Amino acid sequence: MTLLSAGVSAGFSLAGLLGPGRYDSFARSAASRSVALLLTVLIAIGIRSRMAIAFLVIAMTLVQAFDGVIGALAHDPSKTYGPFAFAVLNALTVGWLLREQTNEPGNR
Repeated sequence: MTLLSAGVSAGFSLAGLLGPGRYDSFARSAASRSVALLLTVLIAIGIRSRMAIAFLVIAMTLVQAFDGVIGALAHDPSKTYGPFAFAVLNALTVGWLLREQTNEPGNR
């Protein structure tokens, strides 16, 4: 779920760079952060670190929630509901991930 969320975030920010925002330093900054988060999620999955993944899920939950707030302030439903849905799904994912971690033998 977090990989999908980070991928969508990076995709939208990179798409913004290909349009009229390519000269905007804020768009460039957002793209660099989105791509960095995506790469970090891929690395955490690759090394199979549950704690690293959990922290990244929390980070992506916050990113998507803030994106939803920005969309709501702009009165843009497509930039509001999608990010909020990802935020909720990420929050559920981190809850599941952390519960699974505590249920493993040796973690009690």
